[in-house]
Amino acid sequence: MYALRAVVAFWLCGCAGETTKDTVGPDPYAAPVGAAVLVDPAPGSPASDDGQVLGWSTAPVMDAVTAVANRDSVVLVLPVVAGAIDFRVVTLPAGMSVVVDDSGHEKIEGATLFCAGYRQVNGTAGPRPLLTQVEVTGLVRPTRLVVEALDRPCPFPGVIGAVHADLDVENPAVEPAARGVFSVVTSDEVRARYGSVVWNGHGRGTSPGRAASTVSPKILARTAIEVAPRTSPAPTAFFDEFGASSDTPVRVGDVASDRGTGQRWQSTRWSVYSFGAALSQVFLDGGRLHQILADAAQTGFASQVAYPRRPVALDDTSYLHVTFEVGSSTSPRRGWWLSLCGAAGFGTTLDDGGALSSPIVPTPFFMDSDGQNPSVAGWNCLQIFPRAGWPFALGPDGKAPQSEVRILVNRADAADRASVVDVSPQQYSAVTTGPAAWFRRQDAGGKLTSAPLLDDQQLISPRTHFDVFVRRDRVVLYVNGEQRICNGLPSGATLTMAEGALGFGQWLFHSAAERQEFGRAFWDRTGDRYVLENTPFVDERTWDNVGFTEHSELPAGFDETVCYVAASN
Repeated sequence: MYALRAVVAFWLCGCAGETTKDTVGPDPYAAPVGAAVLVDPAPGSPASDDGQVLGWSTAPVMDAVTAVANRDSVVLVLPVVAGAIDFRVVTLPAGMSVVVDDSGHEKIEGATLFCAGYRQVNGTAGPRPLLTQVEVTGLVRPTRLVVEALDRPCPFPGVIGAVHADLDVENPAVEPAARGVFSVVTSDEVRARYGSVVWNGHGRGTSPGRAASTVSPKILARTAIEVAPRTSPAPTAFFDEFGASSDTPVRVGDVASDRGTGQRWQSTRWSVYSFGAALSQVFLDGGRLHQILADAAQTGFASQVAYPRRPVALDDTSYLHVTFEVGSSTSPRRGWWLSLCGAAGFGTTLDDGGALSSPIVPTPFFMDSDGQNPSVAGWNCLQIFPRAGWPFALGPDGKAPQSEVRILVNRADAADRASVVDVSPQQYSAVTTGPAAWFRRQDAGGKLTSAPLLDDQQLISPRTHFDVFVRRDRVVLYVNGEQRICNGLPSGATLTMAEGALGFGQWLFHSAAERQEFGRAFWDRTGDRYVLENTPFVDERTWDNVGFTEHSELPAGFDETVCYVAASN
């Protein structure tokens, strides 16, 4: 196996300030540890890649930018800039231009913009926590970039898809201002409206889900740098970084089951399925696999899952090592989903073309202890997914957890809704020592604080890096290189499948109800502004660096003392 990558071991949420004040507060989470970058000879006024002089606005030079290199991307770690409301990173392709008006507002034309955006909060809305890190994707060689601090947010350009599509929202449970037609737009449409393609813009439009205005920002600081992705062999036996060697999944037909009709796409390496969707798209762009999903009539249960076109092997002693990166912001009704389902006999989980031999279709309340087995054939399944946390304070620091992780096993020898064994790690125990307290941490002074699993990963971007190790009797989860779960599977819940279909997916359940629930008095989650303001009825996920290795070992430094075994039921 390969060592967990140090380059992503510190992808936490460096947060810089507030959009409502001209002051800067301390970072609530540690910033990533980056390496120095090569600074352009003209950091305040760089030329384009073809040597053209550009008319940048005047701005102080930004110092101390560092970079955390990934395989085909980098995360830029930025300094705090007083008054900054957002940051953007600008590519410098031939033919681009910069237009500055008489008031100093700057518009970039013919480039690609990557923005910082804000950490999401599964709690009450407060000042927006501005991130001091920006993920730049689709890098294949050393690349020159401009980094700018802005006096306003990058605009939300709409959900960017492979083709234009319209979604009609007329559900009477949705407030009138949020009804109407929502459009998935192409990158060409974004470029036509804003001058450049904008990724991860959070600035809201005049009504929920609509694209923001085209007002250009003033620049508070600027620098120009050169960065390069990491080049190294594929770290796992099966690996896809969705670059030039990967082909886009194409629609190959429908899939019928007693849970409805779904759609199927296929590429050389992947089979992709969606069920219950009013709108679904899957495509490659910028070295990423993009998935877009909307639930039918804003009341249904929609899912979209990509499966490698080969099954995976499990073992009693060694581990299946699964690695992936995905945006991890979640709610009780949407999020990413890792599944492993398999038939009892070898060679029967996938057909000769690498498609599922029987549908796997999650249904409403699949996340609960009486949920329906997602395998229509009743196969043995393992399911891992994040959810929003708990509305009440937990732990000595008096904070309510914003996240949880659920781990479910579906037994193959049980009736459909009686198949579930909830083996989730202990997250809400009052115990503060021992394995049941795995979610507690000690600060530098030895004080216990609550650290629910993914509170620091409520991000639209950058993506979170996950490593999951699965043995027939154990599941271990690493988040950005840090061990966060070790769960033993109790007697009666060990994995019995002969082989497994490994699914990387997303789900969206009743987005109209989700919208109503955000403002509940007992659990105000209006801090999840990106969903409330920008994507109320569509879930968008991007995946990268997805792979697996069979018969692997756990990383050096694995701590078995924090392993937890759920009670069997």
